Amino acid sequence: MSLAKRLIKKGDFIMKHIPIALMVLFMLSSLCMAQTIFFYDFNSDQVGKVPTGGWKATAEGKSEVANIPSVTNKSVKIADVGSGGGMTLLLNTPIKGKTVSMEFKFMREKGWTVACEIFYVMNQKCPDDFSGICIKDNDDGTFAYHNGVDWVNSLPLTDGVWHDVKVIFKLDKDKFDFYFDGKEIVKDAGFRKFTGLEGQGIDKFNVANVGDGGSTFVKYFDDIILYEGTTRPTITSVKPEYKLTTKWAEVKVSSFQDPYREYPAGHRATRFERGLMSAYSNFSHYIR
Repeated sequence: MSLAKRLIKKGDFIMKHIPIALMVLFMLSSLCMAQTIFFYDFNSDQVGKVPTGGWKATAEGKSEVANIPSVTNKSVKIADVGSGGGMTLLLNTPIKGKTVSMEFKFMREKGWTVACEIFYVMNQKCPDDFSGICIKDNDDGTFAYHNGVDWVNSLPLTDGVWHDVKVIFKLDKDKFDFYFDGKEIVKDAGFRKFTGLEGQGIDKFNVANVGDGGSTFVKYFDDIILYEGTTRPTITSVKPEYKLTTKWAEVKVSSFQDPYREYPAGHRATRFERGLMSAYSNFSHYIR
């Protein structure tokens, strides 16, 4: 078979299967992107300002982006001098009936020992800001969680170091699992003050002392992420360097290239054709 006929045959095969290939790419990309509900690393926010992306700071205290631990890895610094200090994120609609997980990094400056909220997650219809899934630090240097009935003291909280927190929300039964620095602290703990709100889900996220005053502290928070399921997705899955996005980008060949490429027997392929052939070739390679 001549080269020209082989090219034509290959082109027919490609054009026949391109819709399927693109549909699969779109479905895979959508699945990856759907896993992350929100993610804040604060690295693109302005130092000294309240974080962007929907966060609202309390009138008391101060919540601001800081170059901690570095100028390229920022965090949020929340300071309370006795009258309150924290920030809140609200969702447009509650997340209901599914399992979602939240992770964040937390550090408290040395020298502060008064009990105070660390992170509370609740429904906007809760009776107050001390409802839902509640985690706080204690006067005795430990941290505690609320199991729906009482406060339960847990492990020591070391100041001046970053701690990793993970909470798994089982919204189909209003229970949560809690992990601290990779250690399982509790499973199937109950939601606090949730009577009458069973099954209504979560849509309010309070960081530090949103509800009232009477505490003094300096705390830092970073890498706050909420995602579907219990396994943290790769954040790069929604960034341009992710391979599905990269392969799709090959279809959109730069307009600065020459509009045609010479092939044997006088056939000239356009940029769009070349992009499709390259994307399909890569897609075929991945599915083999």
